[in-house]
Amino acid sequence: MNEKLRILIVDDNEEFARNLKDVLELKGYEILTATDGSKALEFLKENGFHLVLMDIKMPVMNGVETFKNIKTIAPDTPVIMMTAFAVEELIRESLQNGAFGVLRKPIDFEKLFNLIKNATSVGSMILIVDDDDNLCENIKDVLGQKGFRVSVALDSDSAIEKVRENNFDVMLLDMKLPPLNGLETYIAIHEIRPNLVVIIITGYTKEMSVMVEDTLRRGAYSCIEKPINMDNLIAVLEKIKE
Repeated sequence: MNEKLRILIVDDNEEFARNLKDVLELKGYEILTATDGSKALEFLKENGFHLVLMDIKMPVMNGVETFKNIKTIAPDTPVIMMTAFAVEELIRESLQNGAFGVLRKPIDFEKLFNLIKNATSVGSMILIVDDDDNLCENIKDVLGQKGFRVSVALDSDSAIEKVRENNFDVMLLDMKLPPLNGLETYIAIHEIRPNLVVIIITGYTKEMSVMVEDTLRRGAYSCIEKPINMDNLIAVLEKIKE
């Protein structure tokens, strides 16, 4: 890395924050810690950070409220939420308001390192959701060569998990999926990420016409038929990026 990334850890558990700081400093990051939301906002006004790791459940000002304030101070700074508790409403609220992702405690460090890389890298993030592994890999290879950062989910459960962890720009969504179908997957993900741009992909346009139309009516961007014309797909993605 050319520039040392500066990360702010916000957590009222001082031992946890200190341990996380030690791990990240060993990876070469520059780390500052805050034990409450007010101190975090003070640090953000005084310093520039590339990323914030934010505990959700904190006294006085919880992580979601702190995050909302961060958006007014440093709107372009990505925030990854962390929690050891089943606080689904707070998690949903943070993701709906644009938090980059959510990590469960105890922290899976491999996931954390990947999230830090994703949150601080350049290039649109695309999620391909299709149970055809070969198709996904082919699309991933082509889009990767064009500078897009691409992830793959082979079923609806994996797609929902990935969307909770990463703030994707665009999702390519097949209509035939296990265990939820494409429409059900869209509804579940739209509740988590209402601003995610969704492009339907299907090889069964007639068979899936009702489901496709319903998904489009609910806000999906467009529908592309298989076999996918990659030039057309790239043109659509470039238009969305603009």
